[in-house]
Amino acid sequence: MVELIKKMLVPVDGSKASEKAVEYASWVASKTGANVTIVHVLDVDKLQMNYEAMDRFLPDWKDKIKGTDDIKRYSPFFENQLTCMMDDPICKRGNNILKEMEKLAAKNGLKAKTMLKLGRVVDTIVQIADEENFDHIVVGKTGLTGIKRLVMGHVAEDVAKYASVRVTVVP
Repeated sequence: MVELIKKMLVPVDGSKASEKAVEYASWVASKTGANVTIVHVLDVDKLQMNYEAMDRFLPDWKDKIKGTDDIKRYSPFFENQLTCMMDDPICKRGNNILKEMEKLAAKNGLKAKTMLKLGRVVDTIVQIADEENFDHIVVGKTGLTGIKRLVMGHVAEDVAKYASVRVTVVP
């Protein structure tokens, strides 16, 4: 028996392939009534961040909040969603990608949620899918990589390999 798709996760990187993934997810959602979340992961491997630098994005805020200054410093993280400082170019780019993909989804009749995360791309996508009970991941075949893989991009390939839910790779 085929289960109806209820929650879809669509990882995006700003590429044409991720646009196609959003369009496909919009179409599927129009047929199934599924909720769609579009996620952009800031890749710590590409950013070559050390743990101190990552702390400004993902602090262990529950243990660190003590006084007013700490509350101001860590308050963007209460929603358990990465909110970056407006002047941070990495975050600006990520937020811009999400805004564009959200507009594309809306143009296709879909009201999608968006999420900006920091981590290793594949691990983060798989973890979000597991922790937030997504039942389907829709990912573009190739992304914004310097050298395109012959068959499919490493992110799409690894998500399909490691995810515990159904994965649709959109060409």
